[in-house]
Amino acid sequence: MQPPATRYEWTAGDGSKVTIRPIQPEDRDIERAFVRDLSHSSKYLRFFSAIKGLSPEMLDRFTQVDYPQEMAFIATIQAEAKELEIGVARYMAGSSEDSAEFAIVVADDWQGRGVGRELLRHLFAVAKESGFARIEGIVMSANENMLRLCRDLGFTVSPYPGDAQLVCIGKEL
Repeated sequence: MQPPATRYEWTAGDGSKVTIRPIQPEDRDIERAFVRDLSHSSKYLRFFSAIKGLSPEMLDRFTQVDYPQEMAFIATIQAEAKELEIGVARYMAGSSEDSAEFAIVVADDWQGRGVGRELLRHLFAVAKESGFARIEGIVMSANENMLRLCRDLGFTVSPYPGDAQLVCIGKEL
């Protein structure tokens, strides 16, 4: 099954024009550059480790989506006549057949401008259309911005068993 051809323009609160669209295998270069340019802190909070960049295998995994069991949307802008990725949100089938796990990261310069909220709003709508009833994730307890956003979006937050540095988040779709 092919992913939905859901591509649209969104205007950030500061007036910036952002395109939200499904990630594609052709996006390897912009995905690689996006992750490479994240701050050390943003990489650590997203990947739970201090990665420098994405391996070829990770790039394949992140850009080749097996819809409807998984989906990924990127936020892009036009900068100097080329497309620049500024955020990505994805889900994949979770531990139960009606749940999905999600992850998101937004470029440091774009954090706090509504990009993450818009990506998640869209991702969750597609996950629900794909038959998922619940969305879940694991967040570092130090990731205060992400936890604030999730609470604003109606997530419950609970301790992660055996690791005080992590919390479990979940939301009914």
